[in-house]
Amino acid sequence: MKTRLHLKLLKKSILIVLAAGFMQATSPEPAVYFATTPCDGIPRMWLSIPATADCEMIQWNLALQRDPRNQAPTFYKLSYAYGISKPSTQTLMNDGTRGVKEGQWSLVKDRKNRDLYRLTPTAPDAPISLVKLDDRLLHLLDQEGNLMIGHAGWSYTLNRK
Repeated sequence: MKTRLHLKLLKKSILIVLAAGFMQATSPEPAVYFATTPCDGIPRMWLSIPATADCEMIQWNLALQRDPRNQAPTFYKLSYAYGISKPSTQTLMNDGTRGVKEGQWSLVKDRKNRDLYRLTPTAPDAPISLVKLDDRLLHLLDQEGNLMIGHAGWSYTLNRK
């Protein structure tokens, strides 16, 4: 009788541990990166910012989600705002115009053996590629795989929060 009771308790304990592990595994914290970049041709194209829009800078907030079981890349959410900057700040006049892009992301090696983060949007937009500089920094690449060059005010480097 005691053995059956122990087996039942053991089974329940195992189920509780598995359920708790599954609940935790389905909602890990994403890696979040942010940046303030110039608003020029390539980012305008990636983010579908109209050519007629007043756009001096873009604020990026990129969340990269991974599968908790094997840490494989899954999906991303890129929230952004663009517009004219407030003088001497990193903020936008009237909070700018906001947008969101979502899709799948992957981690690949390029021909230079660099770790690339490839963002593939769900909409039929061009993918965005970033190179991993270290665990806290990603840098935007142009369409040929070259580092994008910023200026004295803003760069194209995303910093991990």
